[in-house]
Amino acid sequence: RIPNEQIREEFGDLDSLTEEKLDSLVQRFLCDFKDDKLEANGWPNMLPAYSISKVALNAYTRVLAKKFPTMCINCVHPGFVKTELNWNTGVLTVEEGAEGPVMLALLPPNGPSGHYFHQMEMASF
Repeated sequence: RIPNEQIREEFGDLDSLTEEKLDSLVQRFLCDFKDDKLEANGWPNMLPAYSISKVALNAYTRVLAKKFPTMCINCVHPGFVKTELNWNTGVLTVEEGAEGPVMLALLPPNGPSGHYFHQMEMASF
């Protein structure tokens, strides 16, 4: 979660969010990270680069879906999958984690676009 409400609103304002604005937000984060100003400027403290990369990816999904309305563009969180990335502490098998991405890859034409899925369920950003 991003503590700074203004930054949260900028990432979430689909009506005015563009690739350029998203790039600018990420650049602000990188500058604050480099200058050790994350906490002072309201960025997340826990795994900040990972957190912002996911927020940016989710926002970029919506930007692309708006830019290319005839395409089906979504993002998915596969769940806490047991892999080497988390020292095999996940609770889902790789096969279970793959169910959501495979489902999205097989959506029919005119399926949902610009959405976030948690595993196989549409969820809020």
